[in-house]
Amino acid sequence: MAMHSEAGMGSINPQKVTNAIRHCREMGCILVVEVNGLVSAIMGLRPDGFWWSDDVALFDQFTYVKPEARKTRAIFKLVQKAKEIAVEAGMPLLIANFGPVDTEVKSRLYRRFGRDIGTTIITGDTGTFLWR
Repeated sequence: MAMHSEAGMGSINPQKVTNAIRHCREMGCILVVEVNGLVSAIMGLRPDGFWWSDDVALFDQFTYVKPEARKTRAIFKLVQKAKEIAVEAGMPLLIANFGPVDTEVKSRLYRRFGRDIGTTIITGDTGTFLWR
């Protein structure tokens, strides 16, 4: 819920959120960084294919670092573990920066983790989708 309220994109469907989390838990994994017993960062990973290929990759379904943990090493710990899991599984790791908040900062950060392969553009009637 905190991630959604920060992102400012579209409505939220709790059942879809639950299904996405369940899919990561059952088919992939969920990485959690805790500080003093409280969750400070989370990343859901799931294996999936590409529409043009039989190749499979480990996809970042969601990643969220609480504001108070953004100047810590939480994101680096999540990505390092995700990379290890991808290597062990013999597949590439795809991490996406999707959303309208702090895009330049996040893109610079994510470039440190690997190769930048694209940009996401949204156009058309975004009035009910982008509320930031």
